[in-house]
Amino acid sequence: MRRLRKTWKLLLLAGLLWLGFVPARVRADVLVEVDDSFWRAHQDECSYFYRSYTVNAPEGYAAIWASPLSSKQREVLTNGVSIYSNWHYTDDAGEVWCAVMTGEMNDKGYDMIRGWMKTSDCMVRADYFQFQEVYGQEFEVYKGTHGKALAEAETVVLWEYPCSGEIRAEDIDAEWFDNWNIGPCWEDPQGRMWAFVTYCYGIRNTWICLDDPSNADLEADESILPQTETIYPAAEYLPGAKKGVTGLAVGAVLGVMAVTGLLLWVFFVKKRKSGGENLS
Repeated sequence: MRRLRKTWKLLLLAGLLWLGFVPARVRADVLVEVDDSFWRAHQDECSYFYRSYTVNAPEGYAAIWASPLSSKQREVLTNGVSIYSNWHYTDDAGEVWCAVMTGEMNDKGYDMIRGWMKTSDCMVRADYFQFQEVYGQEFEVYKGTHGKALAEAETVVLWEYPCSGEIRAEDIDAEWFDNWNIGPCWEDPQGRMWAFVTYCYGIRNTWICLDDPSNADLEADESILPQTETIYPAAEYLPGAKKGVTGLAVGAVLGVMAVTGLLLWVFFVKKRKSGGENLS
């Protein structure tokens, strides 16, 4: 009975170690906000290009993960929420991840990363990048004759892509534009010529309508980039973010197991040897 009571004390001690130590460390790991270590370690493997997405997972929601290699979720977003990313990473399985940005700046002037989301859980918003993928073979070299209306304009409207109906900026000083910052051109179904602008007053990758550069009322043509993906409804209930299993938690579990094993070995093996010596 005495040996049994001691055994239960050892097991109770192990349980207290587990209950008292591990959760505190795990909670601390979840609450600590740090710079994105995954990006720092894998920045050479990440591609930089801006894209905007809409969460669109079959489950009705999708998770923002701590990293593409982590089992910990930072947030769960419902379908329909818009996110944007400047950095993309492809894992060993071919899955593309986008770094979900906060839209805030840190003390160094860079965007902050909230976490990482699978692009397969998202629907990319139609943009200049997608437009180029579809119509790039129709692009023409810019010629000065295309820009007659531009030369006479005082202000210019910058569009997401031709016939998008989505304005990126307007009332831009037309004097900014000359041959060196106007890229490929494209003619729309109505015969209007558009030109790609890589940079203008801090705004990158936009289009201007060379034949009507100041008109902010150009209507959208949904046939240019029609919606082809299935849109999944948003979930009525969002599950909480999974804490995951951190390396610290695993180490703590292994440590408790080691301590428990050592205590049991000391109690049973050494006592058994001591008892054997007394009998002899």
